[in-house]
Amino acid sequence: MSDVDKAPYARFVAYACTRCRNCIEICPSYIATGEFANTPMGRLQLVRRRATPDELYRSFSLCAMCKRCAYFCPLGLDVAEATRQIRDVLTAAGKPVSYVAKVVDNFLRHGNNVGMPPKVVAMAARALVKKIIQEKGAEPRLYLFDGERYMEALSGAEERPRGIVALLFPSSSDLFEFEEAFRGYVYLLNLLGYDVVLSLRVTDTANYGYYLGAEHMRKIAGMYLEEIRRVGPHIIVFGECGHGWHVFTRLVAPKSPRPAVHIHQLLFRAYSRGELKIRRVEARRPVVYMDPCNYSRGASPIVTEPRALLKAAVGEYVELWKNPRESLCCLGGGGLIAPEAMELAVKYWEKTYRGVEFGTAVRPCATCKAQLRRVFHALGVQAEVAGVVDLLYRAT
Repeated sequence: MSDVDKAPYARFVAYACTRCRNCIEICPSYIATGEFANTPMGRLQLVRRRATPDELYRSFSLCAMCKRCAYFCPLGLDVAEATRQIRDVLTAAGKPVSYVAKVVDNFLRHGNNVGMPPKVVAMAARALVKKIIQEKGAEPRLYLFDGERYMEALSGAEERPRGIVALLFPSSSDLFEFEEAFRGYVYLLNLLGYDVVLSLRVTDTANYGYYLGAEHMRKIAGMYLEEIRRVGPHIIVFGECGHGWHVFTRLVAPKSPRPAVHIHQLLFRAYSRGELKIRRVEARRPVVYMDPCNYSRGASPIVTEPRALLKAAVGEYVELWKNPRESLCCLGGGGLIAPEAMELAVKYWEKTYRGVEFGTAVRPCATCKAQLRRVFHALGVQAEVAGVVDLLYRAT
């Protein structure tokens, strides 16, 4: 059996492809490299001719898995899902994308993508709670759960939450890099009446198993479900992460014994009902909103909610695409946020966003924000990078 025979969906789309070429010039990977092999059509031709593992790796490791091809394809062929299967085959054959494999290993061992042990996560959360007190004057209701006991985040004293419990899955980068987002999660959930629980065992929204292989993806999904059952919250709240939300809604939410929502959905519902008051805040102009790929083209779209919340916080903002489903990738997905792919990302942004003026770039996804900050620094773009929750924290 050939390796590609173990990737049934990839084989199906390879033979279904009519070679209409609609997918070529809209593909971020092609825009960045200019190579036909790095287009959806080029990748499918490699599958059709049963290319060697080395050839498959060179092409499929550069797919951002943004699903833009699926939107522009007349048949809706999703080469991101084909890429997922081919990477599964390559990983089984001992040829994983090394950066992705490292991130997955961090998650499986430590419960977060950056490999921080629970003690460090607790210290970071405690520091951010102190900052909320300084900025807002209210003591946050945040509890840390280590799998056996609950601790009040500020004092470290053993204490269980007493009210309506929201189990929060943030991004680890929102704890260590984009800290205002984490402060926003906790403060806003408290405003809505929730006691927030942060698991020290599973402290990340991202599921890089999606980029590596099905076994790893399901194993990480299982870690979420195990933690949900241990905590037994009233609700699960998912933070700003595009691909993580896409996988969570497919593998975790349907099996969860408790309702699960995206933070934007919860905040939008509260704002629409008048339960969340949002005031205007100053932001560097122009404010540019960009849809993360898996919000606009993923399994459970998040399109209306962030726009309504953003408008309430900053007023007018700029849209780059008439249709959110046409949004361009940050070129950080699929593991392309790896340091060794930075030069490729810079070339891509120079080509795709040349002439766009940014004062505040709003892209509510942990990977997107991290990629934008690095690219903007490399290009000398003096702009703030933020998610929606960052801005709402300032506006409440």
